[in-house]
Amino acid sequence: MDGNYWVLGIFMFLVVLSVKKYTDLDKLRESIEDYIADISNKETIEEEDIIVLEELRDVVENFVIRNPEIFSSISVKDE
Repeated sequence: MDGNYWVLGIFMFLVVLSVKKYTDLDKLRESIEDYIADISNKETIEEEDIIVLEELRDVVENFVIRNPEIFSSISVKDE
């Protein structure tokens, strides 16, 4: 699959997520998995590709979690 296609796809997902904002980490993981499954070509996925897609999911999830001011609607109060 073309690398530019993936970059554009993930960028668009992050833009939508920055507007929508997540409230639950489990739902965040599910939405990332669903989005990656939607934009991947399911007929040509091999075992190596599954590992790469799982790593991509983890990278996106870590990026989103590390930037809560952009992507999270969960407010953390200092006590």
